[in-house]
Parts: sequence; C-alpha cells; structure tokens
Amino acid sequence: MSAQRFYTLLKTRLDAGEWTPGQRLPSIRKLVDDTGSSYHQVVSAYARLVSEGVLVALPGSGYFVAPRTQALASQAEPECMAGDALFNFLQGGPHYTKLGCGWLPSSWTDTDLLTKAIRRTARLEQHSLVEYGDISGYLPLRKQLCAHIKRLTRLDTRPGQILTTLGATHALDLIARLLIKPGDTVLVDEPCNGNLIRLLRLNGAQVIGIRRTADGPDLAELESQLARQPVRAFFCNSTFHNPTGGTITANNAFNVLRLAVKHDVIIVEDDVYGDFSPSARHTFAELDNLERVIYVGSFSKCLSASLRVGYIACPPALVEPLTRLKLLTCVAVPAFCERFVNTILADGTYAGHMKQLRQKLIEQQNKTQRVLKSRGWQFEIAPESGMFVWAEHPDIADQQGFIQRLAQHDILLLPGSVFAVERNYQAFLRINCTHFSTQVAQHFQV
Repeated sequence: MSAQRFYTLLKTRLDAGEWTPGQRLPSIRKLVDDTGSSYHQVVSAYARLVSEGVLVALPGSGYFVAPRTQALASQAEPECMAGDALFNFLQGGPHYTKLGCGWLPSSWTDTDLLTKAIRRTARLEQHSLVEYGDISGYLPLRKQLCAHIKRLTRLDTRPGQILTTLGATHALDLIARLLIKPGDTVLVDEPCNGNLIRLLRLNGAQVIGIRRTADGPDLAELESQLARQPVRAFFCNSTFHNPTGGTITANNAFNVLRLAVKHDVIIVEDDVYGDFSPSARHTFAELDNLERVIYVGSFSKCLSASLRVGYIACPPALVEPLTRLKLLTCVAVPAFCERFVNTILADGTYAGHMKQLRQKLIEQQNKTQRVLKSRGWQFEIAPESGMFVWAEHPDIADQQGFIQRLAQHDILLLPGSVFAVERNYQAFLRINCTHFSTQVAQHFQV
C-alpha cells in the first residue's frame, strides 16, 4: 500500500466519525500492527493530518482528533467572488474546458523539457532556492533579455533599462502607479483586457477606449480624443491583441507614435503575446527607441501561467522610480524563477519550444476559424496566428444565454462585456483557439 493510499483510507475513517473530536487515535506502533502498513506510512499520514488541522499532536500523549473537525469540514467555501468571471476561470477545476481563458492548455507545454531545465538550474544555482532575488532582476537574465528583444523586435536596449517583474500584470501595475494621478485621462484599446481597465480605474484614471481595427488603433478616433483633452498615457497591445487577435501594421504604429509625440503622450506597449509571432514584428518601442514608449513582455503566456516572470524595458529616467515601487510591492522576483528563465534562454531550450509552439498556433488558429465560419460565426479581424478569435454570430444579439448553455457542458467562456470600456460587446465572445477541439465545436452550431 502506498503512503497516499494509507492517508486516504485513514482520512476516510476520520470523516466517517470512527474517532470523535478529542479522542485519542491508536499509537503509531498499534496502527502499524493493525493495518500491516509501514512505520513510515503511518508517521507520514499522521504528520499530514496534523498539518491540515484534522489531528492535534501532544508530545508524550499521542495524536488526538482536533475539535470541531466535522463542523469545519461541512462548511461551504465562501462565495465572495463567485460572480467574478476571471475568478471562476482561475478557480475552475481541470475538468473544465476554459475556452475563454488567456493562457495555453497544459498539454501544449513540454513539461519534461521544462523539468530537465528546472533540475539543471537547481543543480547549478542552489543558493537561488533560499535567497531573495536581485531587486532590478538577475543581471545575466537582463543581458539575455536585451539579446532576446533585439532578435525579435530589432530594438537595442541595455541591461540598465530593464526591470524584471512578477509577470505582465505586475509590470502594468507598477507603471500605472508611477504614471497616473487621480483624474488623469488614460487611453486603452477597445475592446481591451478587462483586468487592465479595472487596474487603471483603481489608480484613479479616467479610462477612454480607442476602437481597435484590423490595422491597430483607430487613428481618427485617437486623434479626436487627443485633441479633446490632455492624455497621460495610451496602453496598447501591439501583437496579437487581446481579445481581437489583431496585430498593428507598420503604418499604424508610425502614426500612433506620431500623434503621441505631438500630444506628449506616453505609450505603454503591452507585448505579452509578441513571442508568438513567427517573424520579427512591428513595435512602438522599436520606432521610438524607448524615448516615450514603455515596453512590457512576459514569459507566463509562452511557458506556464504559474511562472510569473515578466519585464519592463523603459527610458533610463523611469528605471529608478519603477525599481523603488517594485521594492515596495514585491521586493524581487523569486531568484530561482529568474535563473530558470535565464537557463532556457541561454541554452536554446526556449527557442526550440517557441519554434514548435508558433507552428501549432498557426495551424490551430486556421482550423478554429475554418470551423467557426462553417457554423455561421463571423469575425472582423482574422488573425494569422496567436491565441484569440473575437467572434460573433448574426443570430445571437446577446451571448449570455449561449455562455450559460456551454457552461452546462463544462465549457467556460467570458462575455464580451468584460472587455468593454463603454461600447456594447454583448454579441461578442473571446475564443481561445488553443482550447478549441472537435468536441467543443459541436456546441457552436447555432
């Protein structure tokens, strides 16, 4: 019998009330004799149950059932955020198909390859398992990031212009804290990452959406808003925009930057999906050379949602205040995580992983669009790759009923309203094509 199996059987007996609160359990030796289990299995099970609060260990006396174990076990989980769509996605179990999420399915990641890299990093960087990380970020990693950014965007940066973060959300939070004062007007793409909208409002910003077109932000709308009032910053996805999947063209990027210079606006370029691009892409940062552009990247989307390593590349004058904010909010990115990313960038593991991933994304994006079109779904922007399709159906004016119907089959989607600043997107869905399958497709026949 395995240790896990013995623990499960003992926990089942406790849950069934075989021992009541305050009652002493058999000694380790007696339980070994009675069950035929090993000494290690019994000790391990008892220790685990103590750590879970099910048992109490009294030195010299033995193990006792903790008071109110049954009452605590019967209490339902609090539902304080049950109505929050993102919360439900993150809390949803593995049996759900998270079709509206913003990350890759676990089956798309070569966990064996990553495990080898983790072991290699642990062997070579043992001290990083117990020490704080570097506040600015592990210097060898920042040097690797300079080469990485140069290779994919043609942008020249220096390690001193790069600050590592706990993913892109942390990066955007630091930037928002630094730039925004209550009452400042801030522009975003619309539709847009709903978390970003809430984050900016949390910092007191007046958020205005700029319609996203197939080429990028709507230039006429952008120019009109900039002429109407002072604008502090424009937060914009450049590559495989969330949620439409579109990518800015060179002409659009040039004109957005031209307007930003004219009206003294900072561009915060959120390029977390940029590494999915199969070729060098157009970025504001490259055109501007980080003079009024703050560039955000991350490895969480490409590697693992649980690997919270992102970075900011910015003008030199902003590095110190951003670093001070980072020190106040998280101190540092875990040292081991940074060294792990440095390892896979340096030895080519990341490049090999991304080569395979990019090809899969192209194929899956094309397949998803083809199937959806055959069932009457439409999309103004047809991405060549990336994760997202922003879809609507001419026979569905409000997707809420459709979303609820799919939820009955354990398929989770986000309503279009989550991505809105002011516009009405009730007829739209963000579909993550990497979670789309033949089984899912049968539910999209309207």
